[in-house]
Amino acid sequence: MTEPVGMGAGAVAGLAASNDAMQGIISAANSGSFRVTPEAGDELIRIFEDFEDELRNMDSDLDALTRKTPLGDSPAGQAISEFNKEVAAGQDGRSYQEMIKQMQDRIPQVIEAIKKGIQSYREVDEGNAGGLSGQK
Repeated sequence: MTEPVGMGAGAVAGLAASNDAMQGIISAANSGSFRVTPEAGDELIRIFEDFEDELRNMDSDLDALTRKTPLGDSPAGQAISEFNKEVAAGQDGRSYQEMIKQMQDRIPQVIEAIKKGIQSYREVDEGNAGGLSGQK
């Protein structure tokens, strides 16, 4: 009976970790310390675009998650049902719904950060190539 609680909390924790990782990419690119090859960067962009589509699908499933789980009238059933509802759609900044929204908002920023990382890689690569051609 407590399994939905653990699964819900685990899903939110997973989304929070992904959200933090996305912010890490953005921060690294903004500081100039993120470089990625064009091939890898293009693949990452594709992955994040696919992820954005998946988040849209998750968003449409939230309606079912935000309803109370029918676990009976017992105090335990009511408590678990209410907890599941809070995990799905609570207003504490850590709910499933809020994490999805934050990630949806952050994906365009991540894609721009990856593009910066590609540009940074190219600049370093061109600088290195120029330095090597000047040496004889």
